[in-house]
Amino acid sequence: MKHLSLTAAASIAVLFSAFNPAAGQQVSSPTGNADNGKKLYRETGCYQCHGLAGQGAMMTGPRVSRTELAFDGFLNQLRHPVNQMPPYEATILSDRDAADIYAYLRQMPAPRDPNSIPLLKAAR
Repeated sequence: MKHLSLTAAASIAVLFSAFNPAAGQQVSSPTGNADNGKKLYRETGCYQCHGLAGQGAMMTGPRVSRTELAFDGFLNQLRHPVNQMPPYEATILSDRDAADIYAYLRQMPAPRDPNSIPLLKAAR
């Protein structure tokens, strides 16, 4: 198998971006309603695997609070999940509702520093 030189790979990337103007551009996330997203997060059962605070758990689902995933990646994960997560097709959860949940997750408060929790400090 032949390997592409760095120059050839760069040339291909430039050609690809010339024919695909969206390539290399980050898709902006839609403005969602975080209050409705909070309601939907609970109603659709997201909390059952990801926790009420979006903290996740090793055996059920990853942390989703303050997600750094771009909206298009978040939506793709909802529609075509990896592992055991059930798919949430547009007939079940609209793009608008997904944007609301995304807005809710992005605005969640950061987790507390474990050193600020006396019970955890005492256990050390």
